[in-house]
Amino acid sequence: MNLRFLETFIWIAKLGSFKAAANKLHLTQAAISSRIASLESDLEQQLFERGKRGLLLTSAGQKLLGYSKQMLHLEQELLKELKAPVTVRGRVRLGIIDSVVHTWFTSFISTLHEHHPEIEIELTVESSMRLHDLLKRGLIDVALQTDPILAEGVHNAPVGTMKMGWIIACTQLPQQPVKLADILQNSSIVTFPRHSQPHLLLLNILEQEGLQHTKIHHVSSIAASMYLLEAGIGVGAVPLAAYRSGFLEGRFCELKCDISLPDMSLVASWRPDVIASLTTTIVNAAMQEMRRFAELNPADSKASLDASVWLSS
Repeated sequence: MNLRFLETFIWIAKLGSFKAAANKLHLTQAAISSRIASLESDLEQQLFERGKRGLLLTSAGQKLLGYSKQMLHLEQELLKELKAPVTVRGRVRLGIIDSVVHTWFTSFISTLHEHHPEIEIELTVESSMRLHDLLKRGLIDVALQTDPILAEGVHNAPVGTMKMGWIIACTQLPQQPVKLADILQNSSIVTFPRHSQPHLLLLNILEQEGLQHTKIHHVSSIAASMYLLEAGIGVGAVPLAAYRSGFLEGRFCELKCDISLPDMSLVASWRPDVIASLTTTIVNAAMQEMRRFAELNPADSKASLDASVWLSS
């Protein structure tokens, strides 16, 4: 049943004539008559009858009037509800790596709470390898880490990159740029956990340059690695943005080396929550925050321009 025809019927009943309803709805009187004829045909009932004082509703017309008002009211409520901002609520088990904690996590979680105050976050901070395992086992819903997770039903999307670099305690900074071979001979290297992306990038460089490493300290906590570096125990092969506060405080300096480190990538991995859209809300917010962070820190990071989503079979 056409709701616009019911609206026409209501205005005729209210104004008392086809002509008045036509003027109100900016239609011809013929169009008004056609709509009412269509309603009467569908209902197989006469809706109006002429009396001494104009049009009168028949018994069927009186019944239809009440239902028509209810249907139009429901239509308005539906349109209002559809246009209203969607309230996303529920609990999300979010897993992130330490590099995110020490860069854009504070602004990310503040913005998320501002726009979606009904979302409850259960936070886990672990290495990428550990987060892979947790997501595959269904123990977290979203992982912000370094590599795509290959598991059935898991979606992956690039978030951006962080510039990797060599850092050292400022008290030990040499006057001149150094060679990687000299670092390996005279010091040790502090980097992320074994088999993490930064560790594998480092090993790949050493292999390409034909260099043998003697000592690498694998540290899962950025805060702990800062203590090691500040104590003079090695040179850091780390994402520079995560240590920027130490640069500003004069604790760390970037070490100029003949070999540069490749950027560390960031990837969002999640299992889609079709009904509540919780996971996609978190992922979209993370990508937006990475873009803001990269705009403010272009020397340290880049947001991904790739909008594709990688699906695991």
